[in-house]
Formats: sequence, structure tokens, C-alpha cells
Amino acid sequence: MISGGLAQYANRSITPSSRVAIFVESEPRLTWTSLLADAHPEAEIYLVGGTVRDVLLGHTPADIDLVIRNLEPEILERFLARQGAVSFVGKRFGTFKFTPHGCRSKQPLDIAMPRTETISNKHKSGRRDLKINSDHLISIDEDLSRRDFTINAIAYNLQNEEISDPFFGLRDLDSGIIRCVLNPQERFFEDATRILRGLRFASQLGFAIDGETWEAIQMNLSLLNNTSMTDEGTHVYSVSRELIGKEFLLGFLAHPTHTLDLWLKSGALKQHLPSVFILSETVEPDGETALEKTKQVLHILHKRDLLTTHHMQAPSSRVLVAALGLFLEDAPTQLHSVCKKMRFHQFSVNDRAHVDCGSLSWILQHLHDLETIDPASMRPSAFERLFCTERGQDLLLLIHARHLMSGRHSIGRERLLQTMRISNNIYHGGKPKPLIGGSDLKMLGLEPGPMFRDLLDVARDAQLTGHASSKEEAIFCIKTHLEQR
Repeated sequence: MISGGLAQYANRSITPSSRVAIFVESEPRLTWTSLLADAHPEAEIYLVGGTVRDVLLGHTPADIDLVIRNLEPEILERFLARQGAVSFVGKRFGTFKFTPHGCRSKQPLDIAMPRTETISNKHKSGRRDLKINSDHLISIDEDLSRRDFTINAIAYNLQNEEISDPFFGLRDLDSGIIRCVLNPQERFFEDATRILRGLRFASQLGFAIDGETWEAIQMNLSLLNNTSMTDEGTHVYSVSRELIGKEFLLGFLAHPTHTLDLWLKSGALKQHLPSVFILSETVEPDGETALEKTKQVLHILHKRDLLTTHHMQAPSSRVLVAALGLFLEDAPTQLHSVCKKMRFHQFSVNDRAHVDCGSLSWILQHLHDLETIDPASMRPSAFERLFCTERGQDLLLLIHARHLMSGRHSIGRERLLQTMRISNNIYHGGKPKPLIGGSDLKMLGLEPGPMFRDLLDVARDAQLTGHASSKEEAIFCIKTHLEQR
């Protein structure tokens, strides 16, 4: 996101180096670099990779990547230890994690020595197969030459405020092109993960993929299924299924329909998400494929008027992934299996990309409930549990988008609108906190058991219908209910 509306460094009327300079000046995590330059004038300090890319696109980067050359790692580590908290990741990578004083609440910086990468005769195109040589004397251009795409192979020198762009990444940023550094065949053979990253960047940034790079993606997809043997004698994928799921999900959440198109046309959808690929070959009665209809629903889910109707700012990751199951046979089971296989649940609960596999199944299991259930006949507590939780709201949003896509009138659509009216009536002043809990029932001398749920529902029904507005009134309703049993 561009902070504060339009970040100064998003202003394209000034030079790229000036825009990066504005970011550096405004970023508190980089103030220590001037001290390093004074103490060790021989050192060269570069802002690199995705950090420079994001700044030049006008985005505020969450991660800051630096390369520091011409300074021995031991000397750099001692200096950093005086400026904050530092840990040396290891000689293989020559990378430090560093948090400057006063920045504990922010992401640590990644600081690396310049590196080169080589492959062995037993190379299986996995990232961990690469032999990494970290050396503070390697030139910045040589370091940039090992990177995946030209837009990530740009460096900014903090001392002289000049940009190094040996592979014309600035040109590709302006043109909106994903292009491999040097030979794409070699880049993907070195690390097949780059295939997935190329597809993801195209979705996240809304960029096109250079023709030669696109051809290499299609030709080298099989590298993602390479395996190697562990010391225990078992075969493991050189590129983990978890990583494939991560790259798909990040691209999909940024731009769902573009991601499905890229994965379909490249062949990645058939190779890694075959149950979703089948939708492209499933023709619906109106002549459209199930995948096209899925994409229409995904497009509708982002419509501002629909989201406003449901009091949402944006569709959740849960509802977007659930939409992939709309036209699957045995959708709850199939999509749950996809979620587990691709480890869509790998992100932390607080991350926007987090997907709870159980919630996906629940949404798809209840997708057709309004075709058989009259919401007006439901007891308020049961209505609340089904439709008024976060996943219940996602369920209603997905049902609504599906009906809008079909364009057909149905009893389910009428009941959807009725459900939304009931929900708004119940929560017109906000969702009320329950008047009583299990401890209150124990105070009445009741023993915990199956009856507790029913009694709590009695109190909640009375509260939601306006018959109880205090704990005393809720307890009175429970006592009355028990007397009438």
C-alpha cells in the first residue's frame, strides 16, 4: 500500500534514484547506514532487489534488503551489534538479520554479503541444491546477475545515490514486464521456484511476462516435480508442495482471475491443481466452462457495491478460495484435499493469506442451505450461529455472488435477501454480547451437560428478539423454560 495516500517516492516526475533517496531518508531503519559509511568509508551499501522494485512502483516495502560489499563480515557484525540486535544467519548465505535500536516493532532488515551461485552435476533445480559463494569482494553487478528477474536486479548505492541497473530492470518496470535475468532456461534450471515467482509477480503487479521467459516457464514446469534422495533413503521434492501452494495463493489473492489464467495457460494448473483444471474442461448447460463461471464469481466478489451491501472492505482469503469449489463435484471434500495438499493453511492466523481448511469445507457444505431452509423459521440463536459469524458472512457473500453470476431468479435468492434483512435487524446496533454464560447456569444449581447448550440458546433467543435485555431477565426466561418442560 502507498502510505499516506501518495508517497513522495511514487512521483514519476523525478528520477528513479531521487525517488529511492526520498524513501531512504524517510525510513528510520536505515539511519544507521550513515554511521557505517563514516566509520568504514571503504564499504559500499546498497538497497537491492524487491525493496528497490517496490519503492520505484510507489509502494511502501515491508521488507528491506541490503547488500554491503568491501567490508569483512566480522567487522560488519561488530558494527551492527553496537547499533542494534544482530544475528548471523550463516556462512552459506552470508546474511544478517538486523533490528536497529528503536525499531523493535518493525521487521528486521536482511543484510547480505554479495553472492554468486553455482550448480553441481547432481543439481535437481531446488533452491537448496545451489552452491552459494558469499564474498564481500564480489562486485554488485555480479551479485545482481544471479537474481531471478530484471525488476529484482536493481541496486541503489546509499553513499553516491546512484542506481546500478545492468539488466535494464528500470525499463521493464516502466513497461510492466516480467523478464528473466540473462538466459531464462538457465535461471529456471538453477532454481525452479523462479517459475512460480514469475507467475506470482505477474499477478501481484499486473505485469505481462516476456515472450522468451513465458516460453521457458512452459518448457520447464516439469522441474517442479524433480526429486532428490535424503540420507534416510526417501525421495523428496526439490521444490516443496508447500512452496508451490504459497506462490499460488499469494498470486491468487492478489488477482484471482489473472492467476487462474496464467496457471492454466502455462500448464501449472493441470500439473499441480488438477481438480481445479478439470473445471476448464467441464462445459455447463449454457456452453461456458465451469472455470469461466468460477472466474465470473471471483470477479463479482470484488465488486464494491456487493461488498458494501455486506459491510465488507474486501473479500477474505477464505471466501476467495472457497469460490474455487463452486463447481467441483463433492466440493467440500475435494477443496479440503487441495487445501491440505498445497498447505494453504501455512500462513499465520493474523496474515491476510491465512486459510482455514475446515472453514472452506463448512462454507461449501452450507452453500445450498437457503434452497431448503426458510431463515424466517429459524430460532434466532441457530440463525446467528449459521449466518452471523465471520465464516457465516463469507457464506452469504459467496451465495450472493453465485446468484448474481447466474442471473436467475430462485427461492434461494429471495431467502438470501431475507437473511440479510434479518441479520441487519438483529444487529442494527451492533452484535450484542451474550447476557449469560455457563457459569451463570452453574449458579442456578444446574449440572454441565447437553442441556446447557439448549438453555443458553433459550437466553440468546430471548435477547435477540428483545424479550431479555439484562442478566436477570435472561435467567427468568431460563427458569420459565425449565418450569414448562
